[in-house]
Amino acid sequence: MGGDELDKSGLPEMDAATRDAGEATGRKMVSAMSVLPVLIGSGIAFAIYTFGDTAAYTTKIALVTQFEMHYAYLAAFIFSRMVNFINVYPMIWKSRVMKMKSGNLRANMSIFREYNSDKVVVLDDGPDTGRYNRANRSLTHLTENGMGLCVGMLLACFCFPFPTLVLVCAFAVGRMSHQIGYSNYGYGAHGAGFGIATVAAVTLDGLLLGVAMKGFGLI
Repeated sequence: MGGDELDKSGLPEMDAATRDAGEATGRKMVSAMSVLPVLIGSGIAFAIYTFGDTAAYTTKIALVTQFEMHYAYLAAFIFSRMVNFINVYPMIWKSRVMKMKSGNLRANMSIFREYNSDKVVVLDDGPDTGRYNRANRSLTHLTENGMGLCVGMLLACFCFPFPTLVLVCAFAVGRMSHQIGYSNYGYGAHGAGFGIATVAAVTLDGLLLGVAMKGFGLI
């Protein structure tokens, strides 16, 4: 667990000040991860629209607007951002339970306690069981985060067919890299895959938002 000193329950030793500082950092991270990805994704989406087949994109967006489907694009964007928020929000409370340097302990989605005991129960981090548990944690991470992309790609592919294909491929590569890195090498090795998948997903969100904004005459 990254060399953490453990308390009597088996979790990292953390005094009240450390827990409060961790929570404050967690709140800042949740705020940043709720706003910055949207800005990054919207910027990349704008570049796709500007430097891609702009005329074709504009024609299709006009058709979407004609049938008032820009409401659906906005709905898909809002749904995706909701999925993102409810996935990052637990980081606030995670920061009161474990530290950033707690290593593979951070793969635990839940902390259980033995009945009538102070001891907690966490995922087995043995050589093989640890890989198995982290591989399944990555799978669960996909089911937690993938709903927004599943909804969004069905709409985005009408206006932006090729960019949507590229983004879905990037998301797939990122998620596979996330699972391979997490399971084989432990906490931290999943970061590159997480980054690739996240950029792909927020860019798709940016495309959805762009269509909605043009439909409402905001851009």
